[in-house]
Formats: sequence, structure tokens, C-alpha cells
Amino acid sequence: MLRFLIAVTSAAFFTAQAGAQTPDIRQQDLEIVPSVGGCPIDPAPETVEIREANPAIDKAKHDEMRQLLFDKAQQANATILLGPNVTIDFSDAPGLVPVGFGPCVTVKSVAAFPPANSGQIFSRTAPALARRLGPGDVVDLSDLTLEQPRPELPVGSARTPSSPGPLLKFGKHARDVASSFLSIRCDVGDDTPSDHVHLSGFRVEGPSRGQQTVDQFGIFIFRCLDIEISNMEIAGWGGAAIRVLDDGGHGPGQEPPSNRPGDRIGRPEQVRILNNYIHHNQHESSEENDGDSNPFTQHAAGYGVDVHHGAWAQITENLFDFNRHAIASSGHAGGYDATRNLVLKGGGYHGRMFNTWTHIFDIHGTGCIAYSCGQAAVQSWFTDNAFQYRNDNAIKIRGKPHVAAYIRGNVFPHEGLEDDWGDDAIALQTTQNVDIGAGNIIETDTYGRYGVCDFDADGIDDLFLATRAGFWFSSFGEFPWAYLGPQKDKLSDIRLGYFDADQRCDVLAEDRGAWVISSGGRGRWHPIGSFGARLADVAFGQFDPNKRDHRPGVTRRTTHAFMRGADGQWFVTSLAQPDWQPVQSSGKPMGELRFGDFTGDGVTDVLSVDGGRWAISESARGTWRRLNQHHGDAVRSLFIADLNHNNIDDLIRLEVIGGAAAGSGAAKLTWWVSDDGRGRWRRLKTYNFQAIFEGRLPSLFGLAGRFGAAPGGGVLVGDFKRIGHFFSEAEIAAGASPDWTSTFEY
Repeated sequence: MLRFLIAVTSAAFFTAQAGAQTPDIRQQDLEIVPSVGGCPIDPAPETVEIREANPAIDKAKHDEMRQLLFDKAQQANATILLGPNVTIDFSDAPGLVPVGFGPCVTVKSVAAFPPANSGQIFSRTAPALARRLGPGDVVDLSDLTLEQPRPELPVGSARTPSSPGPLLKFGKHARDVASSFLSIRCDVGDDTPSDHVHLSGFRVEGPSRGQQTVDQFGIFIFRCLDIEISNMEIAGWGGAAIRVLDDGGHGPGQEPPSNRPGDRIGRPEQVRILNNYIHHNQHESSEENDGDSNPFTQHAAGYGVDVHHGAWAQITENLFDFNRHAIASSGHAGGYDATRNLVLKGGGYHGRMFNTWTHIFDIHGTGCIAYSCGQAAVQSWFTDNAFQYRNDNAIKIRGKPHVAAYIRGNVFPHEGLEDDWGDDAIALQTTQNVDIGAGNIIETDTYGRYGVCDFDADGIDDLFLATRAGFWFSSFGEFPWAYLGPQKDKLSDIRLGYFDADQRCDVLAEDRGAWVISSGGRGRWHPIGSFGARLADVAFGQFDPNKRDHRPGVTRRTTHAFMRGADGQWFVTSLAQPDWQPVQSSGKPMGELRFGDFTGDGVTDVLSVDGGRWAISESARGTWRRLNQHHGDAVRSLFIADLNHNNIDDLIRLEVIGGAAAGSGAAKLTWWVSDDGRGRWRRLKTYNFQAIFEGRLPSLFGLAGRFGAAPGGGVLVGDFKRIGHFFSEAEIAAGASPDWTSTFEY
């Protein structure tokens, strides 16, 4: 008989939203007693390390580790650590799916293990056991073997903004064999419910990333509490990447929440879905898939998160792409809290001559055809989410919420908000119990509008995205967007640079006349001074000619600001404290000035067109000196980067013929470079892109920076499929291909 330590659980409100609830619901919350206890005393906590597994390298060892994972995941109090290169494939193991979970099980990845000294499995029992004992508990330790504590512990997650982490592959299995891959169940009458399960830092891959024919789920959560799914990549599922289910029958759906038998999940924070990349979960409608010849009744699915009957979920800071709905909800659900998520442009395919029900955040009704009336869950929140998808509504509520749905602070690319002319971001069956609050922004599509800077201090530039609901970055410009912080500034209103003492890019903005920085784009804003100048009139760099640095490719601290006065006088100040000092002057407006290092000394120079040719003012102090004898293209549209790793910036331009701006699905893009800004234009690279469908095409874009592993820089263009194409001649010198692409769709 297992004995449990029962956690003392205080009654709680819907913590973040209590102020928005009605008094009766607040009182009902006080009556909720979550049916969750502590972790079982038996068996003792155990840590299992799976350091290596890959069927392509050692099939026998892989199969051993697969069985170990299957067995230990069902063992209460187990912590399973997956090494960074682990790949475990269940394609040929129908008897091992679904993988079930016991109570208080954690599966997570680690970046590195300490040196192996006693095999693949290590147990650490006594300290954790002692922490679980309560007053009056008696434990027989006569047969307990104590281990010496290890001097080193595994560190970090193997899944980072620049590494994908270990992989669990489901393969293809019939639905009657396995309707889900990872199954976390707390069945009615279960004496040992599988609460407190945490999964983090690895990938869960379904049958394929194309259109599916079977409703299967990557992670299935049934009636369990304190579940956390974080820092995962979940893709390739025809049903949903994650389904959360409480009471499986069509019924009351917690009207109001009661925690009676069959209704166990009572608050969003009891199931937390955080910081995941959830994509390519699609199931088109077709007669072949459904055996239904009526296109109006054929079934389609493919969801990111499916909050089903009676369930609640907290869905925060996730990246969604290519899902039929990023979030779907039954009308019988409790509801969900969707906060600070980013939805990219993918999705919106129904599989027929027409598309329907391809909106992004969904709540079904409980009645009428296609669940388009009746109750739309109990209570839901849509807060500070950013949408780039525009093929359908961003939010669609197909009934009347029992308590309310709150829609606040979201950013939409649509022409209208709700019931306006043009395409609307929000579609409602009724406005009753729906609060469309302050801060929602329309007609804002941030796709292709990126900054270039190094946010992870690895010496390679990243892409930076300001959605107006938060900051995100793509490591190397190659890996999926990772969340930085909740700042709501526009890209045009901020500046990127290395303003503090570390090697991470920072963000600088204005706040009531003061300049403020967010360290690494993650930290809170803190002031650096009142400089008496608008950011629109300022450029940043290193303008001290007494501090020279001839090292190519290094990250240099941003130490100075440059300003042009109304009379043409130039001023420079150190960022240590406001002290504007006059330097050179020019009648050229700020919009005709650019900045870079064209002398190789690590000091920022000013670039413009003078006498019809490019010219520079060294360190903003020298008079105009001709830089190029041949060219004088307007500097506003040029890219500036050191491509050849000689500490001197090159001038680069992107020639675009065709594309969305020209109303064409065909485009030719050519990069041209003037080496060091002194040479004639030299063709660097040409791309020809053709869109398959010429509907609403994504914008083509180009960027330049320290891209690529080789010393030097590179250029980047985004195509109609939202794939990034990189080119760097510096890679050739390092023995690598000069061409590569992003690992995801921007």
C-alpha cells in the first residue's frame, strides 16, 4: 500500500485574472478544493540518465534505452534525463506506445553529463526522501542503500535557442494501437493519480509534418493536475500536439467549476504549456480521410493545443505555426488563458475548394451546426498575443462564454478588429460576456521587419523581432523564434546595441525624455540618462578616435551617441553621462547619413554622398573625404557589414525584380557588394523565387550581418515560403558551403 504526503493546498482564485471575475465566480473559486496531493513516498525518488541513444548508430543500445524510458516513465518519483544527442524512435515498437507516466515524473534534457563512472542509471534517494517526510511519518530505512553524493551534476537544458535538443519519434501507428504518444492520465478512482508530471527540453515528433489522415495526439493529459509542458518542440500530429481533457463526456463542462468526480482540473495554472514551438499539426478535410462525401460535414483537425471537455490550460509564450487552430477549445471546456504567444503566418488549409474554420484561437459552441452557438466554455483570456497569420480570423468564439472572455493587448495584421469593414481579427457569435478591452492593435504585420544583433553572446548575429506585444529573437537567424520579454515597443522606436558590459545585444528606448535600456532584451527598462535628444535624431556607435580597435569581427561596446542639430552641427556624447560636444558639421539631413567603420580602426565614421560619390567623415570629425570613385547610390537603402573579415565595412545593396510589391509571384533577387565601400559593384549572389500560390504573398526581405560560423559576415533573404537563404563567401575559405538556409519558416 502506497502512503502519500498530502500537500496542504489553500483555496485560490484564478490568480492573474481575479480582478476580472464576477463576484459569484470569485465565491465559487473559494469553494474549489483541488484534488491533488503530494508525491508518493514509495518508491524512493530515482534519477535515470539516458546519455546516448540512436538507432542509426547502435540499434541494440537504442532499444535498451527505449525500454528503459518506457518503464521508468511509469515509475512514480522518477526523473529521466535525456542527453543532447538522444534520438529514440518508437516506429517499430507498437507495444511501447503510448508511453504512460506515473505521479511526480520529470523528463527533461540536459546539455551535458558529468563523466560516466557507474553505468547509464544513477539513483539519488535519501536526500529527496528526507525532504518528503512529514510530522509523524515513519519510514523503514533498514534496507535502504545510501549512495555517496556525486561531485558533479548534469547542467543546463539541451534545448536552447540554438540547439534543438533530443528527439522522441512516434512513427506511424494505427489509431487503434495508439491514439497518443505521451499519455498522462488520472483516471476516475485512481488511488495514485499521475499528477506533478513535468516534460521539458526535447522534441516530440508525430507521423509527418504534412497533412494527416488520423486524429492522434503528441501529448494527452487526462484529469491530471500540476502538469507542465515547457521548452518543447511538438510537431506532426493530426489531432493535436497537446490535448487536455477533464470530463470526457458532452456534459456540464464545469458550469460553474465544481471539482466533482469527473471534473478535476479547476484552474488554468494547473496545466501549464510554456515556451514551446508547436507547428505543422494539420489534418485536412477530405472524403478519403473521413469516408464522408459531404464537404460541409467532413472532419478536419490538426491543432496546437486542444482544451477539451471540462479542461483548463495556461498557454504562455509559445510559438505557433502551420496549425489548423493554434488553440482549439470545446464549448464544454472550462477555458484557457492564452498570453504572450506568437502566431506565424502558416496554416489556414481546409483541403477543399474553399477554406473554412481556419481561424487561429478557437472556442467552439455547444449547439447548432458546426458548434456555432450555445456555450463557449466558462472563462477565457486572450492577452498580449501577436498574430502574423491573416488567412482567417485570429480569434473566433462560436458561442456565449458562461462567465466571460477577455481580449486585451493583442496585435493583429487584420484591417478591422471586430464587426468592421474588411477582414476582422475577431469573430463573435454574440458579444454577450465578451470583453474586447484596451490595447488591441490592428493593421500591424511584423513579418520581415527584423533587427540584426547578437542576443546570445556567441559572436554571431541573430534576428530580432519586436511584435508590439513582446520581443523575440532567432539565434543565428536560423533557429525558431525564442521569447525575450514583454516589451511593447515598435522596432522603429528602439535602437539595438551593446550598451552594458556584457557581450549580449541590448535594446534602448525613450521613456518620458530619458533613455532606457533593457539588458539583453530581457531585463526591465532602466534609465541611463536624459540626453535631451529624440532617438529619431540620433545614431549610436564608438566615436572616440583615441580608442582604436583593429580586431576584425569582435563585438564592440556601444559607447557613444551622435546627433545632428537643426543647423547642421554634429554633436557626440559618451553614454556614460550626457555631455554633447560639437564635432563636424554638414548641411546633409540625418536621413542622408549612415554609419560604419570604413578605416578599420574600430571607430565609427559617417557615410554620405558628397559630390555625387560616397564620402566619409572619419570618426565624425573629419571633413568629407571621397570613399569611392565610381558609385554614389543613395546611402539610405544600403546595407553595411564587414563581409570579408578585414575590420572594414563593405557596402551592399539588394536588387529586387518582381515579387509581392510588383504584384507578381515570381521574383529575382541579386546581392551586390562594393568591397570596403571602395570597389565597383560586384555581384555576390542571385536568387530566383517562384510562389506556388499567388494569393497574399509574404514580403521578401534582405539583411546583412555577422552571419555564419566562419570569420566574416553574410547576407540573408527571405523567400515566399518564409525560408531564410544565407550566403557568405567567408564560408568558402573555411571549407564550407557559402549557401545555407534557416531551419524554420520565419
